[in-house]
Parts: sequence; structure tokens; C-alpha cells
Amino acid sequence: MAKTGRPSKRTPEIEAKLERALGNGLSRDSASKFAGIGRETLAQWAKRDATFGAKLAEIESAWELRMVEAATNGIQKQPKLAVDLLERRRSAWNKDAQSGQLATNGRNSIAPALVIALMNAPETNAKRTPATQVIDVQ
Repeated sequence: MAKTGRPSKRTPEIEAKLERALGNGLSRDSASKFAGIGRETLAQWAKRDATFGAKLAEIESAWELRMVEAATNGIQKQPKLAVDLLERRRSAWNKDAQSGQLATNGRNSIAPALVIALMNAPETNAKRTPATQVIDVQ
């Protein structure tokens, strides 16, 4: 018996667009829009074809790893990157995430435990500045 219904939009070209978008950090929702399909369609394809779903997950993980490596490499030049990375990856380190509030005062919103950990970390290639730096821990 012949298959009935609308033909699938899943083509090698659509898959290539999805892979390109996910490989550049777009969410699955944005990647599906870029490829011209609905996000539910993408979810169905990934669910029905475990190999395809695993490939998408691998692409997403590879992008995330590249971003974490880039941030990690930049930490020596900009230590604030370490704080930002920890706040996003470990919500327990971010006191605003714990309280469900957003910082509106423009000050750093680092959890006290992170401040203590960073203060106790050994300094490598650190430059001393003549001005006193104040960390506001509430």
C-alpha cells in the first residue's frame, strides 16, 4: 500500500540548514525557523529518528563546548568571564538566580560563596591595581 499524506519536508538541504544553525549556536526553535520548518516538525523528526536526534544533540553539545573553551581561554585576560560562566552554568553560585530576582542596581550579583572561592584562588599572572577594589556582598 502506498504511503498517504503530505510528503515530508525533510531533505538533505533542510538537514544541512538545521546543522548549520545549531552548529552556530541557534536554539532548536530558531534553527527550525531558519530551515523553514516548524519547531514541532523538528521535534517530531528528532523523536522518530533517534540517529537524527542524537546528531542534533551532538552538534549542540559541540557548540556549547566551543563556547565554554573560548570563555575558559579568555579568563586569564578577563577574570570576569569566569564569574559570568559560573553564574550561568551553576545557578547555585548566582544569588539572584536563587532568589528569582534580576539585578537592577548595576552591581555584581555574585553569590557570597563564589566571592570567597575566587578570593582564595591562587593568583596567576595577576596585575595589581593601585585603586582599591570593592566587592559588594549582601
